[in-house]
Amino acid sequence: MDAQVVKGKLKTIISLLVGALFVYWFAYKLDWLAVWNEVRDANWAQLGLALSLLIGTYFVRVLRWRTLLQPMAQPSLRALFRATVIGFSALFVMGRAAEIIVRPAALSVKEKIRPSASYATVMVERVFDMVMVVVFFAINLVFFEHIPSDADAMKIFGWIKVTGGLLLLASIAGIYGLYSFRAHREAALDYLERKLNWLPVSVKKGIISLITHIAESLSVLHDAKGLTLVVSYTVLLWLMVAVAHLLVVRAFDIPYRLIPFTGAVFVMGLSMVGSVVPTPGGATGPFHTATAASLAFLGIDQTKAASVAIILHLVIFTPATFFGMYYLAKEGLSLENLKSIGEKQADDVEKHNPEADLAESPAAEEEKVAAMQS
Repeated sequence: MDAQVVKGKLKTIISLLVGALFVYWFAYKLDWLAVWNEVRDANWAQLGLALSLLIGTYFVRVLRWRTLLQPMAQPSLRALFRATVIGFSALFVMGRAAEIIVRPAALSVKEKIRPSASYATVMVERVFDMVMVVVFFAINLVFFEHIPSDADAMKIFGWIKVTGGLLLLASIAGIYGLYSFRAHREAALDYLERKLNWLPVSVKKGIISLITHIAESLSVLHDAKGLTLVVSYTVLLWLMVAVAHLLVVRAFDIPYRLIPFTGAVFVMGLSMVGSVVPTPGGATGPFHTATAASLAFLGIDQTKAASVAIILHLVIFTPATFFGMYYLAKEGLSLENLKSIGEKQADDVEKHNPEADLAESPAAEEEKVAAMQS
């Protein structure tokens, strides 16, 4: 059996085991009848509004992705939306790592986009999202007033505040580093070429090609209009996510004095920490455990905290999964096929295959879609 296949299966088994452990940790002491009663009695109008906001975030993501791609390509908004929701479906079904492979592949099926360009912009998006979540979380801690119930909780809260401050400093340093890299990209690329001479030529060219496209995507850092747009889209996106978190919390009749907006951002930050654990089902298990733990830390009882975590997970991941599966069924595609295409594209970029890094003709794209559908 191919070593890569064995490695892939081993990673899948490990992620399933990790997810199962977190699910057990989250669920083993729960009174599921009480959880069902909490969910049944929730305010479904507020949950519906939260769902609408989260659907709206995908349109904001599309506008931001188009802005990042603008120096290199002009894809249609429809193709970008389709690729975005398919990518997030892959995140839910296959895990976070699959999204960065499937989303560019889904875009390349319909649009003439160089694989290295679309991969680079998705990576830059990840950076903006990570920085914005950290900034939201860290600044929020400055204004978040919470009185822990005991000395141990107060100590933990103090460490959380310190960690938030350190993350904020790291984010500022990271933004400055990206800005400097873009400003001195030619010198940086020349330096990398010299330092990577020990690598095989094809691998070195692939790395340089990818980093070059990342530098092109970072042009927004030196373009006032582009940077304003990308930052505005990112701030709007995460404000919508934070408000959706607050609405879900309020839907379970948790008073605002216990979980104000700053508390919802606190929950969002810790739930994001849980969501980075690489388990299938949109970090099923780690997400629930982190979300419930953050709510419990703020004084919410275990049953209500677990109910919020379960519904919040569904509200976040259901919209993209629904739309993504719709497009996959409509066009006769599958996540596995798109992942295979994405992995091949990534391999071609790594080997610096010039033909793979150029946009294919519309006829070639139609042949690709027809072959996948058959």
